[in-house]
Order: sequence, then structure tokens, then C-alpha cells
Amino acid sequence: AMLAALGEVTVTSAAGGLRRAASPSLSSLASSVNMSTGVLHGTFVLKKRYNLSGSPESEFEIEERSDEFLTHSCSNYINDGSTVFTRDGKLVIKVASEGTGGRSLNSGRVISKVSHRYGLFMFSAKVPKCNYVWPAIWLLGNGRYGTWPCSGEIDVLETVHDQSFGAFNIVAGYGSSAIACYPQAQMMCNKCQRTYCTSGTSTTRTLMSPAGQYFVEPTVCTTGNASWEEHTFVLNWQPHELTTWVDPVLSWDIHRSLVKVEPKAEQAAADGMPTWKMYRRQLTPTWLAVGDYMQRCFADRAAADAPFDSGFKIMLNIAVGGWGGAPCMWGADTCSTTCGGAVGSELIISDISVWGKSENRQNLQAPDGM
Repeated sequence: AMLAALGEVTVTSAAGGLRRAASPSLSSLASSVNMSTGVLHGTFVLKKRYNLSGSPESEFEIEERSDEFLTHSCSNYINDGSTVFTRDGKLVIKVASEGTGGRSLNSGRVISKVSHRYGLFMFSAKVPKCNYVWPAIWLLGNGRYGTWPCSGEIDVLETVHDQSFGAFNIVAGYGSSAIACYPQAQMMCNKCQRTYCTSGTSTTRTLMSPAGQYFVEPTVCTTGNASWEEHTFVLNWQPHELTTWVDPVLSWDIHRSLVKVEPKAEQAAADGMPTWKMYRRQLTPTWLAVGDYMQRCFADRAAADAPFDSGFKIMLNIAVGGWGGAPCMWGADTCSTTCGGAVGSELIISDISVWGKSENRQNLQAPDGM
């Protein structure tokens, strides 16, 4: 019944006008993840488990930059040993202190040294909440199609302040004649340098778009540095499809290969909100919208699922404020007053592992530029 009701998908193409994607056939909709139940069957073998007990710099680059021109949050990302470190065999990202003048907060942001292309990613993490924090577990395209957003972004988890849910979003884009999309601007093959259209599944900066929300845990903000209990966030990234679960039920075979991922039972506190979300290219207009750009500007390299066909690196960070409606932004006194309670907040990662389909091993790790 669900397949019969899909019909045509209409999107605004990068080339202009309305582009009608043909109704997906039953064969093309065959999915490794059941679209109704969220169950994944397959055989996945461990390809990489990140070493989180040694120096963070053995696995990650620790970024040093301000958030002023990124998400406009209060976070000033530094590398002085106070914002990124290991403790008890776990990786810690921390909002460590006030910045100079009290108009920023010193925080941590890392990017993996290794790129990955396709696979199943597991993150076990204790995520900070309240005090207007904006922690994120995500993947960033490594530049095959240009600068952000042309090369893509996969947000496994974003959550802000007192939300009880996480947001799973995918971001793509195309070069344009202005910071705008058609018809306000025309497509250009400029690799998103200076001017571009952002085409993402979250349509607002408030992170309140219901399309990507999945329930995690009730959040109560009182005093101190609150956090969720440790949860496991799982991303399945395959050609034409991305799915995220929180705390799924995992099944293994005698060889310790992962053979099944099943959503956990919905909780009463979730008020009907699911614990998993999926995007399929043929059913995601914002993903389809970049197809014309990829085929016109990168016909020699782009697959149909571009930009999600190339190497991505793992990103972890804590922003503070910066989203639409937040009470603090970069350079404001409220960074250290209203949002100053964020100091001490920690994103604690106990495990990051990458698994690949046993029949597709060659695609699991991508060199830079892929």
C-alpha cells in the first residue's frame, strides 16, 4: 500500500524549473532497510574501530577555528588540551572555558584523518544537553565536488538545549550565481565557491523540522551540566540510501559479523516519535535537486547518488547557541551570561566503529579526493 501511494516526486532542479522524477519502480525501491519496519538484514564485518584511548591526534585532526562564519555559535574551537582529550579510554569533547572578552566559549571540534565511503557506522556516546549546547556527530564530504555544501554533509545526530530528540539530516547543494536557489539564482559550475544553493532535509536553522527527528531520551534542564545517558547511534550509508537508528537491537552470527539491525521498541515518553529515520534518494526531493548540477558539472565522476558517493570524514563538535532562535550568537555578551552554563559540558565518545558489507569491502575506505 505504501509503494502504491508514492506516485511522482516533484523537485526544483538546479537547472531551473520543475523537474519530475519518474515514479520509482518496485525493483528500484528494493531496499536493504525495510521502509515500513526499519529492519536491516545483511552481513557486515568490522573494518575499523577507532582508538579512543590514546592521543586524540592519532585518529583525528583537532581543528582550530572560530564558529563566527560557520554556524555563528559562541564556540571558539581551540587545541590546547582542554577541549579535546582522552579519559578512561574514551574521547572527550568539552566546552572548557570562556573566550577572551566573554563573547565566545572555547570548545572542541575534531575531524577524522581517514575518509570512508559507504558502510555502517556505530557511535556510542554520552551527549551533553541544556545550557543551549548544540552537540553534533556527523560526516563531512572531503571536497570531491567542491566546498560545502557541494560535497555533502550527513548529520547522524544534532540536538540542542532541552530537546528530547535528535535530528538526522543530509545536506547537499549546487553552485549558483548567488547565495540562493532557483529561481532566485541560476546554477553555476563553480564548486560552491562563494555562491551556492543549500539543499538539505532540514528546512530551518531551528533544527525543529520533523522530517529528521527521532526520539532519544526525556530531557530535564535544572542546574549543572546535564547530559543524556550513553546511547548508541547507528548510521547505515549505502548507495541511494541513508538510515539512522538510536539504540537498535543488534544481532550477530558466530563469526561476530553483524547480521541484523532492528529498531528498539517505541517508548511511551516518545509520544509517537520514532527511534529511526531513513532517506532514500528517489523519495528525497532535496537530494534529487542536485542531480542536474552533478551531471552537468561532474559528468566524468558523479554517480547518481552524488554527493553521497564519495569519501566522507567523521566530525565531532559542541557548538553553543547559533541556531535560529538561540539566545546567544558569536560575539554577543550572552555567550558568557545566558549561555555561560555550557562551560563544563562534555560529549563523551566510548566507541566509534565502521562496518562494511562483506561483499563490498573495496568501497569501505576512500582516499582523500574520492
